[in-house]
Amino acid sequence: MDYTDLASVKTAMDTTKATDDTEIGVLITAVSRAIDRKLTGSPDSDDYFKIETVTDELIRGQIAKGGSVLCHPHKPKITSVTSIEYRFYPQNSWVAISPTYAAFDHRGIKIFSSFSERSEIFLKLSYVGGLFTDGETPIIPADFKEAATVLTVRYYKEVKSGLGDTIGVAELGTLVYTKAWPQRVLDLIAPYKRVVPWT
Repeated sequence: MDYTDLASVKTAMDTTKATDDTEIGVLITAVSRAIDRKLTGSPDSDDYFKIETVTDELIRGQIAKGGSVLCHPHKPKITSVTSIEYRFYPQNSWVAISPTYAAFDHRGIKIFSSFSERSEIFLKLSYVGGLFTDGETPIIPADFKEAATVLTVRYYKEVKSGLGDTIGVAELGTLVYTKAWPQRVLDLIAPYKRVVPWT
């Protein structure tokens, strides 16, 4: 899913011209995927924030003191768990656990069980997770959408400046800045950063 839209970007650019609409649309998607990767640290995190059903996701969990299992699926918030299977080694068969033993929130999943203490366990999970709804009118928090809009405008200006090291011309009185992620964007997306490794 895209985290901003053409109308928002064109409003930010103060333009109504349609000549670059296709190019801007491509940049919106590129920015959305760049934000996914920035916040997860993984190249495999497309649509990280989109609410969707995930089937048979393979991840690793940690067995905590007391025998419960802690894991962090590849979605930022879990709203339901439909199946859980585990094994200790890749050559073992999968063993099912009832989803009723799982507690979940924005931090991940805790599976209440009585495993003897081991450092790691392999899990296969099916669940519903994500933060933003997708559709004809995606529901995305205003701060997050603003970050994606600003970054899309930055990408657009980079392309139009000939992909040089800086954007702007001091002699013409325009602001000159280097092509890094704007601090404003980094501040806006910081609360959404994944805090556990993508495993």
